[in-house]
Amino acid sequence: MTRQLRFERPPVHKVTLGLMFEELPKLQTLDLAQLRVDWRGDYPILRESTPMPDWQDSGRDVEFVRSGLSWPMALCSFATDSGDRKIKFQQDRFILSWYFGDEGNGYPGYDALKSELLGKFDQFCKLSQSISGDLPKVKRADVTYRNRIPGVSAHQAMTGVLTGWESESSFPFRVPDYCGFRVHYHESELDPRVSVLLGVDSAVTEPTDGEFSEGSSLIIDAESQVDVDDDFSERMDKAHDVVVNAFLEATSEAMRDEWGEIK
Repeated sequence: MTRQLRFERPPVHKVTLGLMFEELPKLQTLDLAQLRVDWRGDYPILRESTPMPDWQDSGRDVEFVRSGLSWPMALCSFATDSGDRKIKFQQDRFILSWYFGDEGNGYPGYDALKSELLGKFDQFCKLSQSISGDLPKVKRADVTYRNRIPGVSAHQAMTGVLTGWESESSFPFRVPDYCGFRVHYHESELDPRVSVLLGVDSAVTEPTDGEFSEGSSLIIDAESQVDVDDDFSERMDKAHDVVVNAFLEATSEAMRDEWGEIK
């Protein structure tokens, strides 16, 4: 298992943990009304919006809801008062997101977020089973991290990632308003059933002195396939291992020292 990373000042800006499962066509929002009651204390803000597209190819083109048929279930979003955590779900997915908030809420760590995801998903599953008769069949576990790298422009970060931080950027044109890149591997080196995407984007950070400074963001997304006999919790750990390994490869030791890596 890849070593766990801990920092005194973690660069993490957003973490998303998701479980994708076979669609539950009978499930409707009112069937899950009990979650509104159970989660009101921690997640008081509720919002419904247009459902996200199928995460897997359903083979369907555009469909129109005919008269007399049920509307598709909305994407339900529960949020904390501070907005630092959100839970979203619909007929084919369950997602927990953590954001670095303005109130100084520190990153709680992967294990804590995963524990909350699994606990809330268990409640979701029990209600879903009472409606459909079956537990959701998880097919994919996703782990996504967005990290902030202040003081390093996107083109500098791109050069650093591509050269192992052994070369400095010499951009041939004037400084761009935006730049970025994406690299995707269908099979990661650690696990052939985990795909990984690594991306760099321009970002603007606002230090405590109120002056804006140039920076970049590092996005790492891992998607782990879950087979019938798999424990989806363990497959999510595999995806997290891939993210950690990619983070180590995409950052320098000096950067990790600056973030206060606890070894």
